[in-house]
Amino acid sequence: HHIAPMRPPCQDGVIISNGHLYWGPWMCGCQLSLYGNIALGPATPGSSRDSDPALMPGESSDDVPPLNIAPGDWTSYRGDNARSDVTSVRIPDVVQPDWKRQVCVNELPTAPVAAGNMVFIADRTGAVSAFDSQGNSVWKTWTGGPIYFPPAIAHDRVYVGSADGRVYAMAARTGRVLWSYRVAPEDRLIPVYGNLISTWPVAGGVIVHEGSVYAAAGIAHYDGTHVVRLDAVTGEALATSRDSGRLAPEVNGGVSMQGNLRITDGELQFEGGGVYETARYDLQTLSCLNTPLNQVTSGFRTAFYPYYPEYGKYVSVEHTFPDGSTLCHDASYEGSVFTNLALEAALPAGESRPRKELSNWLQRRGKAPPQLWQDSTNRRFTGFIVSNDRLLAAGHPDEAPEQAFLAAINISDGSDLWVVNLPADAVKGGTAIDASGRIYVATEDGQLLCFRSTPSISR
Repeated sequence: HHIAPMRPPCQDGVIISNGHLYWGPWMCGCQLSLYGNIALGPATPGSSRDSDPALMPGESSDDVPPLNIAPGDWTSYRGDNARSDVTSVRIPDVVQPDWKRQVCVNELPTAPVAAGNMVFIADRTGAVSAFDSQGNSVWKTWTGGPIYFPPAIAHDRVYVGSADGRVYAMAARTGRVLWSYRVAPEDRLIPVYGNLISTWPVAGGVIVHEGSVYAAAGIAHYDGTHVVRLDAVTGEALATSRDSGRLAPEVNGGVSMQGNLRITDGELQFEGGGVYETARYDLQTLSCLNTPLNQVTSGFRTAFYPYYPEYGKYVSVEHTFPDGSTLCHDASYEGSVFTNLALEAALPAGESRPRKELSNWLQRRGKAPPQLWQDSTNRRFTGFIVSNDRLLAAGHPDEAPEQAFLAAINISDGSDLWVVNLPADAVKGGTAIDASGRIYVATEDGQLLCFRSTPSISR
């Protein structure tokens, strides 16, 4: 059988003892997904899988107060279900700090989302918090495990996936839990880097699309990968996929849950671990679209942000404008190397940009187009928001990670319009902008910051 996500040190091998298999810590050039001391044990006899109802009703779903989402609100992680980082809202000419709040201590918050003059954020203590646009706390509701990615906002509700293996739906205005659904096949907790989480955490966030909530639970293919499509109002299961972790039973190979959920090319997708670069599912039936591979080798690497935030926190951008020019910044999957932010010229007629591998984002095929400008300050980035003519970027200089900043960059020439200092790096994808132009940033020291435009200054 092929155990794809991890390998032991070359000189040690897998240690067999106490009825368990043990992997020592190792990081090398191999195509890995899990790093550290890892132990596997025998499957539990007489498992209680599916013995309890997966859907747990909460308080009444009647009379959910309206949220009044406005066009341009930031309702999902990185702006939309494609994780494009794009907004239709103009990035302000000049900003000033408006307020800041301590969301959590000694734990990472998620990125923020904002809608209806409210901002929502979760954290790795398992809490979901809501603030109004003035920074006043509106509500705080707890789940049963760490939360790695922010809620999704739709239907006057917020939806969030938790490492306890469940998806939660809450009224956006009040925080009352309307329902939760266990995506994991059973309630079973294991220690993972200092936290007790499900063997099948909902670690990649959730997506709301055309009245359905999508979520995936799992870590490694050999334990199973579970994908669900739920009714956004009732929480009832509309479709499930329970067997993509074992696509190729001859080698015990399949999809691991190693990435944030997104919708691309009309499919539900996320990083699938060492053998399947991208896990792909039909949006209606959740049939897995990957071709089974009867191989015992891995070809792709991951360092999933929930488990390795110090490595996986950097983001890339590749956005093509109507004139054909493309804004580019490439960061490797584990943060070791990057390219400078640049604007590339349009390609000649008939040519298209080569596809980049998710696990090897820096690798380009073919000749790169000429650059119109390049940022030469060697800055690394953890969050972007792209507008028509400006780029909002959070990051730090490569050689001075303590100098975290938020900057607005003129896309036409690459110059900084303004730069403000941050108390710490923004978390991955940790910037948001609402329909009114308020900018929200979540930082690694547990703070949520709000910036607003300075109306007396215009450009």
